[in-house]
Amino acid sequence: MSKRLRDAFIGLHAFTGCDSTSCFAGKGKLKALKMLEGDQDHQDTFSRIGTLETISGQDMQLIETFVCQLYGKPSHTSVDKVRYDKVRQCFKGKKGILSNSEGVDLSQMPPCQDVLMLHTQS
Repeated sequence: MSKRLRDAFIGLHAFTGCDSTSCFAGKGKLKALKMLEGDQDHQDTFSRIGTLETISGQDMQLIETFVCQLYGKPSHTSVDKVRYDKVRQCFKGKKGILSNSEGVDLSQMPPCQDVLMLHTQS
């Protein structure tokens, strides 16, 4: 295991939280860890998160991209766009947005950008 990856563990652990407090419902640490293993930029970002009290704007953007990937949208860089796309997909073909919300689990959505920013500052 590389030193870079080891250094990123504490930041990843702090960011992903625990089963009862995480804002990433249904997304386990194993998936986040596998993503971290495959991306040196993310390793560097989480390494910094583990050692600094404040997060830079550049690191915040990298974190947001990481969360988009965590929710299956690797081409996205905005969690708000991922949320929009997921809602649109759920209601595609429905006559009204409230006409059939059965089967839609909003807890499986990524946090919005404002919540993500608050989560990283805690």
